[in-house]
Formats: sequence, C-alpha cells, structure tokens
Amino acid sequence: MKIKDYSKIIFISLLCISFTSINAQSNRKVKQKKYQKVKRHTPHYRYANLPRWGYSYKVAPKKAYIVKHSGKKFHYKSGIYYKKSGAKYVIVKAPIGIRVRTLPKERIRCIVHGKKYFYYYGTFYQKSDNNNEYVTVDPPIGVKVDALPEGYANVEINGEDLYEFEGTYYKAITDENNQELYEVIGEK
Repeated sequence: MKIKDYSKIIFISLLCISFTSINAQSNRKVKQKKYQKVKRHTPHYRYANLPRWGYSYKVAPKKAYIVKHSGKKFHYKSGIYYKKSGAKYVIVKAPIGIRVRTLPKERIRCIVHGKKYFYYYGTFYQKSDNNNEYVTVDPPIGVKVDALPEGYANVEINGEDLYEFEGTYYKAITDENNQELYEVIGEK
C-alpha cells in the first residue's frame, strides 16, 4: 500500500471516531437535561438510617422510655416517638408539651428572637424552667434548620414552592455559606 492509502484510512478512522464522540456527548447532554427536571430528595445524612415517619413495627424498640402525656403512652428512643396503634407501634409526631430528659447528640441548636430551641428529626424542643428536661414546642416562625425528615410534601402556595411536614410549612433558603436551609414560615 502506498502512503496515500494509509493517510486515507487514518483520516476516515479519525473522522468516524469524532462523529461517534460528538453523538455520544449530545446524547449525554439530553439525558442530563431530562433528569435535571426531576428533583429527587435524599435524606439528610443524620436521618439517613432512621425509620420514616408513619412506619409501623410489631414491637416497640428495645430500651425505649415510656413517656406519658395527656393520658397517652408514647415510647421514646433516640429522638423518635412511637405510639401503640392496634397491635403495632407507629412512628408519630411528638405531641406539644411532652417532656423528655435527653435528646440525641445530633440535635441542632437554633436561636430565634433571643430564645434557644433544639431541633431533631422534625421536632422542636426548649429546655424546661428547671433545666432538667426538654419540652416539645410548636415550630417557631423564622427558625432555620438544615434538614427535614423523610415524609415531607412539596407544595405550591401563591406560586411559591414550599415544603410541608406534619402541618408546618418550610421555605428553602440559601445561607451565606451556600448551604440550603429550611425556614419555618407558618402552619396549616
């Protein structure tokens, strides 16, 4: 074969490779755009291994504390509340005013209007007057948290995208460190 023949073969090969590469890149861009439309939620790392609100179990967790409130019994373990429902134990929202002695170490501290709150897995607490217990409270308007538990709903109200969790509305905001936070803006 002559040098011209080799040159033609190399040129045609390079041309085929470049068209294949361009086509693959354009397909990748189409796929990326297609999947960017769907906003998927993954649990915050602190909540990733926790059970989802509303799940039920045949038995209460081992070493759970029994906490009584308004004549009802709840099982409390590691910031999660379980209530007996029939023959099962369901993960439920903590009733306002329930008192516990300990919170998980992963809780976060928030200050709003000069008041200190603690937040863990969708529940807000304040220290009791004698400082030996934590009392569940209504979510304070304006408080910002870094994560919502699994089970929230995306809602649109007056053209604004919000998150609703257990009757409380949150708005996604970005702080000065470019971290996404969720601000309590009201209740149902």
